[in-house]
Amino acid sequence: MKQARSEVQTAVKAMLAIAVMLFLVEVLIMYALRYLGFEFGTRFTLLNGILLAVICAPPIYWLVLSPIRNQYIRRLRGEGDDEDLSHMAITDPLTRIMNRRGITVGLLDAMAHAERYRTPLTVAMADIDLLKEINASYGRGGGDRVLKDVAGVLADALRMPDKVGRYGGEEFLIVLPHTSLVQGKKIVERIRNSVSKWDFNVGSKKIRLTISIGVTQYKDGEDLEQLMSHASKALQEAKQGGRNKVVASKSR
Repeated sequence: MKQARSEVQTAVKAMLAIAVMLFLVEVLIMYALRYLGFEFGTRFTLLNGILLAVICAPPIYWLVLSPIRNQYIRRLRGEGDDEDLSHMAITDPLTRIMNRRGITVGLLDAMAHAERYRTPLTVAMADIDLLKEINASYGRGGGDRVLKDVAGVLADALRMPDKVGRYGGEEFLIVLPHTSLVQGKKIVERIRNSVSKWDFNVGSKKIRLTISIGVTQYKDGEDLEQLMSHASKALQEAKQGGRNKVVASKSR
């Protein structure tokens, strides 16, 4: 509704501008003719200019400017559609955070930045503990609700430059730029604690759950596979060590 009103206002302004321009041109022409010897009264000159502007402005607008403006609007809308499609391509439809592709691209960008500017970068892999049991007890819908809520808790707990994405079924990848391993461990420990105290709604019930997190720091020269391997191993240690804990990758 607002967009339609705005387009009407734009059209009216454009026609008024054309009308004023036509009026001025006509008045100048009439005064030029008077200068050359033709007799026209001032009143007649002004009325003639107004009449010409009223008659000619709408056709000129709709025949010349309107198609150009409409083409420009269509192009802008097309660019908006492209942006929407790009956003959808990197967004997980269930959790509404980045999907595996999106967070991987974000991590690669962060790695390149850390390599170039020699800044620390920490990566964490988080996994929901016993999600299969939740699915068994409350159905797939209950498990999906838990995934969405955990994603929301993770996203809300992160800082502005940080990124989080759904990396696998119940796994989340957290990217912490400009963050050392010590700092990163504190951040994800806070996240783990927040999740453990959260009441998750599953149908008509509220449940508590936990996550396990493996955290590692990027080292210069590492590739994506090596970095993810260290994070994954740290996560497995956390799971095997009793779950609901944060394990930092051993120094390497």
